[in-house]
Amino acid sequence: MDEAAVRRLAQASAWRVRLSEEDGESSAAFETWLAAEPANALAWAQVQGPWTAIGQAATSPEVMAARRDALHRARRSSRRRWAGPRVFGRVFAGAAVTAACAAAAVAFFWTYPPSQDYRTDLGERRVVTLSDGSRVSLDSGSEVKIRYTRDARRLVLLAGQARFDVAHNVRRPFSVRARGETVVATGTAFNIDLTGPKVLVTLIQGRVTVLNDRQPQPLLAITRARTPAAPLIVLVAGQQLVAAPGVPPRVEVASLDRIDAWESGQLVFDDETLASVAERISRYTSHPITVGPDAAGLRMSGVFNAGDAATFVDTVTHYLPVEAEAAPDGSISLRHKG
Repeated sequence: MDEAAVRRLAQASAWRVRLSEEDGESSAAFETWLAAEPANALAWAQVQGPWTAIGQAATSPEVMAARRDALHRARRSSRRRWAGPRVFGRVFAGAAVTAACAAAAVAFFWTYPPSQDYRTDLGERRVVTLSDGSRVSLDSGSEVKIRYTRDARRLVLLAGQARFDVAHNVRRPFSVRARGETVVATGTAFNIDLTGPKVLVTLIQGRVTVLNDRQPQPLLAITRARTPAAPLIVLVAGQQLVAAPGVPPRVEVASLDRIDAWESGQLVFDDETLASVAERISRYTSHPITVGPDAAGLRMSGVFNAGDAATFVDTVTHYLPVEAEAAPDGSISLRHKG
């Protein structure tokens, strides 16, 4: 990890401690530092993970065991409460541990509520407005988990495709994980597509940073283990990150009209293989369309209404050298003529 990255993580850690000691959520100086460069927001999000884990540990088996042990010591000490100063000290210590564990457990449930899970069925689209005013637009067959805390807004896109319109808040970074890609923003709009083998992150407005890693590492793990920093990519509006297994991610220029089309119920294809087009069309219909290997590589362009499989089949059989065969269950198979 380079010195600049280590310095940013150290600064983020110092801000986390300082804000907690001052019992405040932000300050003018902190917001200036956070907005100075996108990498600062990413460092802040990485520091928040271990910090949040402290609250979560209040309900871990280890802490619960310590709590039970403290209770046991307190009961045992209470029977000898007048035996001398050292016994009084044990009673006080046991009570303090018990009270601390109980307070931590209460704080955990109030500060870190359970995550919310939103999903859409086949052919369904849905817009969810979150508590801070941010909006998540879900495509057909999509699922997202959302967890908000006082200091961070964390989401995980598990399947499908979604657009995220993020309410601006530099004090609470907004992050979305998707197959090892973590998109960090404070206020912007971006689209993540998991419908194919690649992860596609398209920035529609503003600026975001993308961390390509299986899991952002805590500060101590990075500095002590000397683990190389995960690749950090900054996107500006109109750019798309393409991440595929086994190859370095790349940034391309995106067609925003094409990216936004699914929100209005349209699917736009530009020189794509028949197999990939049929796969996307099938996401909106209960009767899947399959393509034989002899026709899978044929290329096509076009605009289709989501869910209108019949028009798609009529079009491709008219303009491409393929024929369609319907099965009793309603599914359709496309194969090369002749």
